[in-house]
Amino acid sequence: MNIRTFKPAYFVKRVRQFAYEKRHPDAPWLTPSAVLFLESYLKPADVGFEWGSGRSTVWFARRLGKLVSVEASRQWYATVTGRLVTAQVSRKVDYQYIPCECQEIDEPVEHPYASAARTMADGSLDFALVDGKIRAACMRAILPKIKVGGLLILDNAERYLPNDRIDRRTTVPQRRSKPRTPGWARLMEELQDWRCISTTNGISDTRVRIKPAPR
Repeated sequence: MNIRTFKPAYFVKRVRQFAYEKRHPDAPWLTPSAVLFLESYLKPADVGFEWGSGRSTVWFARRLGKLVSVEASRQWYATVTGRLVTAQVSRKVDYQYIPCECQEIDEPVEHPYASAARTMADGSLDFALVDGKIRAACMRAILPKIKVGGLLILDNAERYLPNDRIDRRTTVPQRRSKPRTPGWARLMEELQDWRCISTTNGISDTRVRIKPAPR
């Protein structure tokens, strides 16, 4: 962060988040409010999908019937594979290594990383977490795969979409006034009927959207 824009309140939020992670070493790297919501929502028979593996992968696997997880880093894939084996939940996770060198500023229309979602049947997922590479492409691929009443979770949402419902006093440093790209603007329109639950820890935002029934 630029020192000229540094705010004491942001430092306080950092300290609080550090303390939270110390108290909850196994929790996903999402906002605490989002984690609490997911704890109450997820059921043992649920099926989930995530881009971007890590602590969330083991955490979800312990609570779900099945999880598909896609990772772009070979080294991190090996690390998380070991964690799944140690936690004895590897049988519940379809863990896939799909390299992706694309950056968020040049997201492709099609890429194997995002297209991993195509293997899922439409309306088959109870939730999907988008928290990895080329997130707009992943969002486009996963929308039809989520069932009515299912969740779409976007972490670090402040990087991509505006949200006037977040308190304007927030210390999130990357608050946006408009969608990041025209592709994100189109996604925002597609999601306008999805109920949005906005959460923040003052450092980043996690937004949970609930898929509505078709009109």
